[in-house]
Parts: sequence; C-alpha cells; structure tokens
Amino acid sequence: MVFKKTILTIFLAVTILGVTVFSFGYFPKNSFAFGLKIGNEKIGGFSREKAKMKLENKVNIFLQKKINFVFTSDDIVETILTTPEEIGINFDIERSLEEPFQIGKQDKIQESKPGVFFRNFKAKIFALQGKYNFPLKVNISNDSFEKFLTENFGEYEIFPKSAELIFNEKSLKFEIQKPKDGLLFKRVEIKEGIKRDAQNLELNDIYLSLKKTTPEIGLKEAEEAKEVAKDILNNTPYLLSVKGRVFVINKKVLGNWFSFLPQKKDNRPNLLVSLDEVLIGDYLTEISSFVNIEPENPILSFKDGSLKITSSPKTGRMLNIRECTKEVQEKILKKEQKIVLSLKEAEPKITEEKIKKLQIEILVGSGVSNFAGSPKNRVHNIKIGASKFNGVLIEPGEEFSFNKILGEVGPTQGYLPELVIKEKKTVPEYGGGICQVSTTMFRAAVNSGMEILERESHAYPVRYYSWPYGQGFDATVYLPSPDLRFKNNTPGYILIQSKIEGNYLTFEFYGKDDKRKVIIKGPYVTWAKSDGSMGTKLYQEVRRDGKLILQKTFLSSYKSPKLYPVQRNPLE
Repeated sequence: MVFKKTILTIFLAVTILGVTVFSFGYFPKNSFAFGLKIGNEKIGGFSREKAKMKLENKVNIFLQKKINFVFTSDDIVETILTTPEEIGINFDIERSLEEPFQIGKQDKIQESKPGVFFRNFKAKIFALQGKYNFPLKVNISNDSFEKFLTENFGEYEIFPKSAELIFNEKSLKFEIQKPKDGLLFKRVEIKEGIKRDAQNLELNDIYLSLKKTTPEIGLKEAEEAKEVAKDILNNTPYLLSVKGRVFVINKKVLGNWFSFLPQKKDNRPNLLVSLDEVLIGDYLTEISSFVNIEPENPILSFKDGSLKITSSPKTGRMLNIRECTKEVQEKILKKEQKIVLSLKEAEPKITEEKIKKLQIEILVGSGVSNFAGSPKNRVHNIKIGASKFNGVLIEPGEEFSFNKILGEVGPTQGYLPELVIKEKKTVPEYGGGICQVSTTMFRAAVNSGMEILERESHAYPVRYYSWPYGQGFDATVYLPSPDLRFKNNTPGYILIQSKIEGNYLTFEFYGKDDKRKVIIKGPYVTWAKSDGSMGTKLYQEVRRDGKLILQKTFLSSYKSPKLYPVQRNPLE
C-alpha cells in the first residue's frame, strides 16, 4: 500500500512538472511571459499585437491627462497645468516591446547549449513572481518643451551673457564687455524627472527652480582673444595689390572685420579670432569696380534676314570675390602685410560659337515714337540713351531692366540738362528726354508680346507720347525707380536694335518664331477733364494656335499738367 502511494506521488510530481515545462516552454513562444509588466501594465500571456493595442490605449489616455508645473520664488507662486502631449512627450511602443518579448524565449542559436533551458525557465518564474516591470521608451521633444517653458515661465529666467570684444572706432582699440551670470531652470533635471514618471505612465507635480549659471566665455577667454586680435591689428597697414593698384587696409577698416566665435579648445571654451567673410567680400566688391574689366558681348545686327556680327566679343578680367575673400582672411590672420590678388579671365556670355545657336530668325515686334519739336538737348539725350540698348541680348526667361542697362545718367556719361518731371515740378536735369527711350521700349515690348513686370505712366500727359496711339502707351523711368521691366517669354534670345530716322525713334525685337500673335486694343480714354487730367486703358493679348497665353491691362491715370509748372535753372 505504501509502495502504491509512493508510485502515485511520483506520477503526480512528474505530471505537474511536465505540465509546467510544457506551459513555460512552449505556450509563451508567441506571447509575453506570464506576470510580465511594461510601464506598470500587465501584459503577461498577451500576444505582441494585443500588448501593443493595450499600451497604445493607455498611452493615449495618459497623454490627455494634466501635469502640474509649479514655480516659486520669494513671493511669486506660478502654477500652470498642461498635458504631457503639449510639452512634447512621445512614446515608442514598438521599441518598448522588444526587450520584454524576449524574456523566457530560447535563442535558436544557443538553445542546445547546457543551462539555456533552465535560465529561460528561471526568467519565466521571476516574471510570474512580478519581478519584471519594464519602463516604456519615452522621448521629450526639445522644441515643444522649450516652447512651453519659455512661453509660461520664461520671464523669470535671466540668460547669462558672455564676455564680448567690441572694436572702438575712435580709439582704434578693442574693449571688453564684462560677462554677466544668469539664472536658468535646471532643464536636464526637469526633463529627466518627467521622463522617469512617464516611463511608468505616472504623473507628478513638477517643481521648477532656478540655478545660477555662468556664461560660456569669461574675462580670461576674452583677454586671450583680445591679445591675439590686437597683435594682428597693430601690424597694419595691410596692402592689397591688384594689377599694379594698391589698396590700403588701415586699423579702422580692419578693426570692424574682426569676429570672435565661441568654440571648444582642449576641452575648454575660448574665443576664436577670425575675420568676417561678408565684410571682406563687401570691401573687395567695392574695390573691384576699379580693377575689373567687364567682358563685352558681341554687337549684333539683324539685316537682310540674317544675323551679323558688327563688333566681336571681348574677354574681361574679374576679381574672384569668393576666392580672394578666403585669401585675404588667411593672410591677414597670419600677419602677412603684402597681399597680391590676381584677376581671372571672364568670358562674355555670348561668344562667336554661341551666336550660331541663338536662333534669331524674325522680327518679333517693334515700337516707335516721334520726338518732333524736342529741344536740341533733349534730342542729344535721346540719341545717347537709345544707343545703350542697341545690340542688347535678352536670354529666354530673363528679366529685362531698363534702368540696369541704362546705368548712371550725368555729365560724365555725356548727357545734357533738359526737362524732367520731378517732385511736382517740371525742371531741367541731366538726361531729360530718356523717357522717350523708355516709352518706345515699352511699346516694342508690348507689341512683341513680352510679359511686362513693371511699368509706370507719367504724372501728366506729355505731348511727345500722344503719337500715334494717343495718351496711355508710355512708360516713365527714373534712377533707381520707377523702372521698366519685362520678361522674355519666348523660347529663344531676343536681340534689341535701335534706330533713329529723322524725328522717329524705333526699337525692334528680333528672335525665334514661336507662332505667337499679339493683339493690342487701345489705349482708350476712360475719363477726361478740362484741366488736362485723364484716365486710359490699354489691352494686350498674346495667343498661340488660337490659345490665350498672356493677357494684360495697363491702366494710366494722368493729373493736370498745371500741377507741374515748368521751372528753368542755370543747368541749361
């Protein structure tokens, strides 16, 4: 009888052990070990997908709860409630599941090794006893957290101010602005505390406190940088030599170029002494006008149905601003007083080889105006102004600027004083009559179907611009503005030709035949008064294969000429 009981006991023990081994060895292969938790949530025995759904649900509820931020200082108590989501807390559920899912699982590579089975079995027993509670993977967005802190508590912070070096133009010396300590929140500690709570889906009040913060750059670092900069500055003058011309960089110029950038050196902060590349570049751009020789495009003419070269292209010489900036910066920092810069050859945009590919085939459009009755000075200015545009090439898609090509207008350029409309008066000024040129150019551009980007009518109706259309087809210009601008909307280059025959000025636009048809309506007078003021409308349509590709209305509003009395002065 005793023997039978012993046999029964052994059988039961083996059975229990077998069931246990089966349960802990096979059942959890596609699920989490029994008793296991993630972020305080029980997921033991759950499949990975079911555990993910449960955690996502808990996380969504958590993100909508309120977290209390409290700041106290002296007699100030500030409390702000917000959600974890608003301060940038976010969870990585997939990563949170990875490590817990492996608890009690046999590695296929090592499953045959002694002790692996019992080690996994032990892990499952520990899980069953509640010894595994994995934290959720949590991140906090720096941008969101910083935005919340700044908007709600930023007024209580004082940011530290590093020592700075300032160049005094009067004394021609560097002066140090002393550093100042600041008071900042313990951002790292605050975020770590929030993160610890969030890993277990817990919320606790967050108490903010300020701590004294020293600036990155102190007096010692500023003094060291000052000595380096002073040594370079006292080595002036530095001489820039470009093709025989010498430009002097004195203390005043150089002093303003210095920049001092915080950096780490030998694991401690310091100020890197450098020279501002933008300011050096500006200086080189300024002196380049004295040494550059601009390349010249060939002067072309369209005659007898073909394109001809009337003047060959010319290579220029230009200062390479980017390369020279680096060279000047490096050599001055090395205290090299003599710096020789070279010019590089600059090819014109249009070479003789490229001319063959311009596809200038037909007269696209033209504009004409009559300057009969103009004083001799006005006629003289019209001839000079019109010559500036003869042979100009406009690339496909390029924006044409009348003022840019015209350039300066004064006695040096050969202009004479003549009447212009200026500051509610009509007075003599160098270049008077240039608006005859801009008006004719505007007419040619509109008649060619160009896309007009900027155009302004005259202040009052000018008699020279009434032929042959009547008022409303004019364009005034004055440096730097207003300007006349249009876009070459054809598939090829546009060649501008100007000619003066008697009292008639003509601009012709030659280019590629893209089968466009330009329709001009007007200008129409929309209103008029006895004092000479009026309003007009001009319509432009451009069609190709019957389809409308451009439509524009130009409105002009002219005031009475009586408001702009003519005044002569000794310039004449």
